[in-house]
Amino acid sequence: MRFRCSLAVESFGKHIEGVWGLKEWRGVDNETEEVLFFGLYNDQDYDAYRIFQGKRTIFWCGSDIFRLQNSWEYQRILKLFPAKHYCENEVEKENLKKLNIDAKIIPSFLDNVNNYPVAYRWINKPHIFVSGHNEREDEYGLDVVRRIADRVPETTFHIYGIDKDSKYFDISADSKPLNRLVDIDIDYPNIWYHGRVPEGQFNNEITQYQCGLRTNKHDGNSEVAMKCILNGGYPITKIKCPHIWSYTTDDELVALIDKLKYMKQPNYEARSYYLKHLNKYPWVK
Repeated sequence: MRFRCSLAVESFGKHIEGVWGLKEWRGVDNETEEVLFFGLYNDQDYDAYRIFQGKRTIFWCGSDIFRLQNSWEYQRILKLFPAKHYCENEVEKENLKKLNIDAKIIPSFLDNVNNYPVAYRWINKPHIFVSGHNEREDEYGLDVVRRIADRVPETTFHIYGIDKDSKYFDISADSKPLNRLVDIDIDYPNIWYHGRVPEGQFNNEITQYQCGLRTNKHDGNSEVAMKCILNGGYPITKIKCPHIWSYTTDDELVALIDKLKYMKQPNYEARSYYLKHLNKYPWVK
């Protein structure tokens, strides 16, 4: 099997090769070959899917399902050219089922789990990290964080991936200093913007935080949640997943954030579960 990665999620390509051990499909047609289509987001993806003549497998990433739901043409292509389907949570499976697509749930993590030892350290004023994108702030939860920030004033939110003007700040004495430029929200002093940082730096800094927050309504197996769990933390997601706190309303989210201050031990139960279930795909040897 080889893989084709959508340009919408092209940053995962090198990880697919490194973690799953697959080589990239370069477009050479071979009826005996099998290709894993990692994400189907746009016309270019569906054109490549349609013209390929071998065996097809689709890995649904999350928001690509939402795009499929809103395109009769994409649905028609999938009916004409069948494939095996994999997704990562019950919400995805149910949305695909409504389109008469039967998908198997297996959570993924495109990194080496051994790079994420337990680092959780309890503090009574928790720190939560959020990873987002410029011009897609609300999709990744900035609007939610700003709505609830003043209801949990002793909790600090660390926003990554969204650029703001920078000033120098140190994290509170309850944790290690960040020693880097961040910017505090003009309206909410407990929201800190870190902007875009290298992946290695991001992975190092999040070991200081007790929770990763993922508010996306359309999502796969969130790397924010997985990295938090592997580090021993307690992530919170909008989508229900095994052994992960989830919420529906702002009140429920605030209650879960308040619960963090009582979690004095690492989240070994969730960590053990995902170490047993991540990446159990037939193509991973």
